[in-house]
Amino acid sequence: MSTKLLMIIAFVFFLAWKRVADDFLLFCALFAAGLSICVFIYRTENVRVIEKEDNK
Repeated sequence: MSTKLLMIIAFVFFLAWKRVADDFLLFCALFAAGLSICVFIYRTENVRVIEKEDNK
């Protein structure tokens, strides 16, 4: 998934949680935010690996 899309989903869940105050929506917001951070780190590490392989 796209990092931007996951951050938008997390923001929407966070706004919904603020409005309704449901714990499940907070869980979804935190899970989407954590997943977006993992996707961001994974993609930055893979770009470095690809660049190192191309330079050989």
